[in-house]
Amino acid sequence: MKTIFNSFFLLITVTIGLWLASSFLILYFIDDWPERGTFGDMFGAVNALFSGLAFAGLLYSIFQNKKQILAQQEELLLNRKELLKARKVQEKTEKALEEQAQHLKDTAILNGLNTLVTYFNFQIADPSVSEELREQIKEKRKEAIRDIDTLIKRQHDDLI
Repeated sequence: MKTIFNSFFLLITVTIGLWLASSFLILYFIDDWPERGTFGDMFGAVNALFSGLAFAGLLYSIFQNKKQILAQQEELLLNRKELLKARKVQEKTEKALEEQAQHLKDTAILNGLNTLVTYFNFQIADPSVSEELREQIKEKRKEAIRDIDTLIKRQHDDLI
C-alpha cells in the first residue's frame, strides 16, 4: 500500500512540475500576450480529451471495485458454507468421542465387575471360608453378575 501511495505522490509531483515548467517556458519563449492566449487556446481540445479520459478512468475504477466487491461477497458465502460443514463435522466428531468415552467407562466397569466375580469364585472355592461367609460371598457375586447383565443389556439397547 505504501508503494502505491509513493507512486501516486510521484505522479502528482511530476504533473505539477511539468505544469509549472510549461508556464515558465511559455512566458520565456512567447513575448506577446495575445500570442500566448492563442497558443493556450490550441490546447483546449487536449484539455477536453484529458478530462474525458479522467472520467473514463473513474468509471473503469468504479466498475472494477464493483467486480471486486461481488467476488468478495461470493467468497464470504463460500466461507460460510464451509464453516457450516466444518461445524457439522465437528459436532459429529464430538458426539462420537462422547460415545467412545461412555463405552470406555462401561468397559472399565465391566472389567472391574468381572474381577470381582473371579475373586468371589476363588473365595467360594476356598475350603477355609466358613459356610456363612460363603453364602454372603455368593450373594455379592449374584449382585455383581446382575450389574454385568444390566450393563450388557444397556449396551445392547444403545446399539439398537
